[in-house]
Amino acid sequence: MSAVPADAPASSSSGAHGSTAPGMRGHAWGPLRREWIKLLFQRRSYLIWAGMLAIPFLVSLALKLAGSGPHENGGGGGPAFLDRVLGNGMYVPLASLSALLPFLLPMAASMVAGYMVAGEAELGTLRIILLRPVKRGSMLLSKWVVAMLYLAVGFLLVLVGGVVFGGLFFGLHPMVTLSGTTLSVVHGLGLTGLVFLYGLAAMSCMVSLALLFSVLTDSSLTALIGAVIFYIVVQIVIAFSYFAWLRPWVFPNYFLEYVSFFRDPIYWTPILKGLASFGAWSFGLTLVAYLLFRRKDVLS
Repeated sequence: MSAVPADAPASSSSGAHGSTAPGMRGHAWGPLRREWIKLLFQRRSYLIWAGMLAIPFLVSLALKLAGSGPHENGGGGGPAFLDRVLGNGMYVPLASLSALLPFLLPMAASMVAGYMVAGEAELGTLRIILLRPVKRGSMLLSKWVVAMLYLAVGFLLVLVGGVVFGGLFFGLHPMVTLSGTTLSVVHGLGLTGLVFLYGLAAMSCMVSLALLFSVLTDSSLTALIGAVIFYIVVQIVIAFSYFAWLRPWVFPNYFLEYVSFFRDPIYWTPILKGLASFGAWSFGLTLVAYLLFRRKDVLS
């Protein structure tokens, strides 16, 4: 019986189960790739993306047919962008974001993230995944990242669709800020891109919140409802003047602060406060989800 040379490659034995085979190079991206493929094979993913792309078209078409905005004498803020669409298609992406951000985007984020863990438990695949030598923290983080990537695609569709449909229906012209100054088309597109990045950062809180509920329950519908109800309750509570002291501490209070990008100069104080709030809430909720998930008994 011949001995195996000490310097012989170990691919035949150690790679028998695929653990160290050359094909496993870049395995750190494996969980991300698997989670992304799962989303691509879900019909709801394309339905949500199609709905987000349809919003700029519907906003443009409705205002074009109506021939007037909903508030002819509207002031500044979110509604003002909707009033300005008739004169300039550059405002269509902002008007679309104004329509989506208060409720539809939080619900979409909750739907995607709420399915990430609870949906696996419903299908009975979560236990199978955890039978492998996989770190629960890495698994949870990959689900969070993929949910954010999914939303980023949706935001991109709204932005591109808004520019395309806005240009077709109303043309693209220099934008007038809320302070009365004029921005070039390129400058306006740059600020609009920053607005959408701010909106995406806001949705990270909803993703983390839904992921937490997804860890707490084995039903994706329950996780969705729990995250949405929490969001609605917070919105109702901070609407009362008695709870005004609570507003600076909750993330929904900063969702509409993106309008500060269209002041001249840019009003950075509320923007930075909003980003800090989004980061703190997202990190905190995800950390709690991880601490619960690492001790969770997975029976399905």
